[in-house]
Amino acid sequence: MIKKQPTIKDVALRSGVSIATVDRVLHNRGKVSQKNLKAVTEAIEHLSFQPNQIARALSVRKNNLKIGVTYPKVENEFWAEIDLGITSAKNLLRPFGVELIIDHTNRYNRNDQLKSIDNLIKQNVNGIIFTPVSDSLADMLDQHIPENVHFVTVIEDIVGSRRLFHIGPDDFQIGALAAKLIYLYTEKNSKVIILSPNARFTGTQKRISGFMSKIKQEQLNIDILQICNVPSETEEESYQAIYQITLDCIRNHSSLNAIYVTNGLTQWCADAVKDSGKSGKVSVFGHEFTSGIGEFLESGTVAATIYQKPAQQFYTAICMLYEFLIGDRTIAESNIVTECSILIKESLPFIKIGGMDLL
Repeated sequence: MIKKQPTIKDVALRSGVSIATVDRVLHNRGKVSQKNLKAVTEAIEHLSFQPNQIARALSVRKNNLKIGVTYPKVENEFWAEIDLGITSAKNLLRPFGVELIIDHTNRYNRNDQLKSIDNLIKQNVNGIIFTPVSDSLADMLDQHIPENVHFVTVIEDIVGSRRLFHIGPDDFQIGALAAKLIYLYTEKNSKVIILSPNARFTGTQKRISGFMSKIKQEQLNIDILQICNVPSETEEESYQAIYQITLDCIRNHSSLNAIYVTNGLTQWCADAVKDSGKSGKVSVFGHEFTSGIGEFLESGTVAATIYQKPAQQFYTAICMLYEFLIGDRTIAESNIVTECSILIKESLPFIKIGGMDLL
């Protein structure tokens, strides 16, 4: 569990006013209506908010707190959603003098990511948030990131590193969930191909392990015809490779009736199924929500995807790291598992895509 002290944001939410209004009350700056003054005062008392908490935030403002964020902007639609979370966090923290410094890489490449991290360090960031692209980064991170710069991983974890905390889905369990969905949708007679982009990622490997474990644990009648690694270092390569490999699998396996895509390239696999004339005969299961997924869910080409709400993960990570850096939060749990949603035709109208529950 994360032990969290009440913050200005909590006072603002409790009293129903803006953070700026709470700040004016605390420092007796500017005009505040009697109604808002009473609401803020009562919220402070109810939450046992301590004045030194705002003092810490103001001290940080004077020192120009900088948080660096870097990620591989390869699958553009997936990472574009993450931009929403980063922008929301930037807008929230700007009044406190927090600067978010954003950097990208254009490939899933370890050396590119280390260069990006080095670039952030050169700009004197106080903390870094990133999605690791290789599980062999642990020792290198200790060399590249100074000990006084805390770093956080999101979506992908990196075992053996000194990261402060990790936020992401339980990849083993969502792999198991994918197996169960396929078993139910294919009427318990599943002939499956697993398409594995980012096969070297720890999260991908855990999803496949969870998938296999579920089959064995519940003795599901799922026959895995083939596991195909999909080249995916660059965006163009990812889209072209999964499309062509899907066509090849359909051609080579006449009994195929389900494909499991282990990441967010589900839409491009579905494109190939549609173009091959196999919609209705081969069902696609995968992850995330991209621009074409809604249409494919409606048509039945995609039976289900598992949506990990990436914008929420980055927003939460930035806010938590900020609160830790100013002393408002201690990290008692280093691995924070985020909620996922199952997207099917019937559930799609009720799922908040790209939206966030602001913490």
